[in-house]
Amino acid sequence: MKWIEIKIKTTEEAYDAISYMLTSIGAGGVAIHDPNDIKREAQKPNSIDYVDEEFLDSLGEDVIIKAYFPGETNVSELISLINEKLAFIGGFLNVGEGYCGYEEMDEEDWSTSWKKYYKPFHLTDRLVVKPSWENYDIKDGEIIIEMNPGMAFGTGTHETTKMCAALLDKYIKCGHRVIDVGCGTGILSIIAGKLGAAEVTAVDIDEVAVKVAKENLEINKVDNVCVFKGVLDDIEREKRDIVVANIIANVIIDISSSVPYYLKKDGLFIASGIIKERKQEVLDEYLKKGFECEEIIELGEWVAIVLRCLDSL
Repeated sequence: MKWIEIKIKTTEEAYDAISYMLTSIGAGGVAIHDPNDIKREAQKPNSIDYVDEEFLDSLGEDVIIKAYFPGETNVSELISLINEKLAFIGGFLNVGEGYCGYEEMDEEDWSTSWKKYYKPFHLTDRLVVKPSWENYDIKDGEIIIEMNPGMAFGTGTHETTKMCAALLDKYIKCGHRVIDVGCGTGILSIIAGKLGAAEVTAVDIDEVAVKVAKENLEINKVDNVCVFKGVLDDIEREKRDIVVANIIANVIIDISSSVPYYLKKDGLFIASGIIKERKQEVLDEYLKKGFECEEIIELGEWVAIVLRCLDSL
């Protein structure tokens, strides 16, 4: 199958929002090369690979996003739409250079090349993400999440995912019922399932993400998660203990009227993907909807908020 590869050069603070935008307008896959991740891993005290400083400097600072659209896509219309969306995101974040060009390519040329950058890592002291093709010696008490991101976005390396994972680790109790909005590759749903949730309902608007999430659920032998293509309002309105949404501030605000229908009184909404500049905007919206702020954590340019539902609908 032929694909149109769109290349965008951006910043570390903006690539999450841009990746979400690209999938929302029809990208069949998004590959991200963040030199800052490579630098951080190489400079860890326990890194087993020696990396030359000159090589690290040569990587630069720019994050390269490559998005893949079906070969029959009208390229000029697509580029125009992408530039329009980048201009909108640029009102909130530094998007960097932006659109850099496109080329046609075969699926096999890109679908596995990113694997060399994806190694086992800790999300929390006990949660370890391991690529399905890598070996790892499990230590006592560790919970292993095996991931095969495929063409979907969401390997767990981003700050927003790390914060959500840490908050799920802190707040989930055995038997909890959970909703994962914008599940991506299913990493947070898998974590919830492995932490003792009785039931997880996961949704995403991206068909590829849903397919990959189902594959990752099988790899992890997690059978208490139901995943399907859709949005929060497509889920039957039954009361849950936790709703988690690792998306973007606009969507988190948009669903603020719906979230209370899905939470028990004192249930928790864990929201991430929020840039620091929009933290108060999100907080204000949910405080108006009968929530109270339980906890806020920050990592890099990103914020995760835990909100307690005081007035379940």
